[in-house]
Amino acid sequence: MHYGAHQDQWLRFYAPQEATARGAVMIIHGGYWREKYTARLGEPLAMDLAARGFPTYNLEYRRGPGSEAKMLADARLALALIKEEGPITLIGHSAGGHLACLLAAHEERVSQVISQAGLLDLQLARTLRLSNDAVSEMLGDCDLSTLNPVELWPMGARVVIFHGRADADVPVKIARRAADHAAALGQQHSLRIFDGDHFTWIDPCSHQWEACVKALYPLHYKGA
Repeated sequence: MHYGAHQDQWLRFYAPQEATARGAVMIIHGGYWREKYTARLGEPLAMDLAARGFPTYNLEYRRGPGSEAKMLADARLALALIKEEGPITLIGHSAGGHLACLLAAHEERVSQVISQAGLLDLQLARTLRLSNDAVSEMLGDCDLSTLNPVELWPMGARVVIFHGRADADVPVKIARRAADHAAALGQQHSLRIFDGDHFTWIDPCSHQWEACVKALYPLHYKGA
């Protein structure tokens, strides 16, 4: 489904053979907002969730320098295409975790965010100059406070923060600091630190991904 004229403005639906879960899940891929990283990263996860009975969507959105306005606008347009009733969970990896939280802060329809090694503190990411200064390169000199998840909390959606101890791309201190902010601000959240690196979360055969799936059940599973 296309929600705009640009080639990257699309949302793909993965229909379960039997929908045993309430609501829907939307996958948001990462890649530090760089155009070479695409929604193909989310395909294995979407396929796995659909096989488990979750109506699932995989989002592509506009990326590249100057992404700060485009990505949120795209995510909001895509969210409007989801017609399932019931809770909506966003699963975002890396920069996708950032966009998932940003979307949830602007859309009350979102019930839960599952952040997989998410960039939840852009100010810290900029200070650490992560991924060759990706925050400055992709988002420019804009006011980060309007885009920074930890500065937009509290919000209505619950945030489940997953991170790997050996993550060299988004250091675990990002997750720990985000959890500290959440606690101080009264943001409903949980923090779970696992072994593994930045990419184990998007491997559908990993126990890290299995933990993400289990986090969906209390909200979505009809049999729970």
